[in-house]
Amino acid sequence: MIEMLKKELETYSTQKNELIGKSKGKFALIKDDQIIDVFDTKIDAIRQGYKRFGNVPFLVKQIVEVETPQNFTSNLLGI
Repeated sequence: MIEMLKKELETYSTQKNELIGKSKGKFALIKDDQIIDVFDTKIDAIRQGYKRFGNVPFLVKQIVEVETPQNFTSNLLGI
């Protein structure tokens, strides 16, 4: 998945400081090397991504200063 969105993640990384200054806490819709728009909610950004691009990979990323790793566990482990 990361390889699939490599260009979008690089775009976010290069424009992160500008985005934080203008839209901290909001959600960026990114396709290829363009930040398409910024939205107040994640679901609005996702809806616009599907409406505009269809069922193809695009990135919706929350604009934050510090990334918080997310850990997921499964109750199926150890069975």
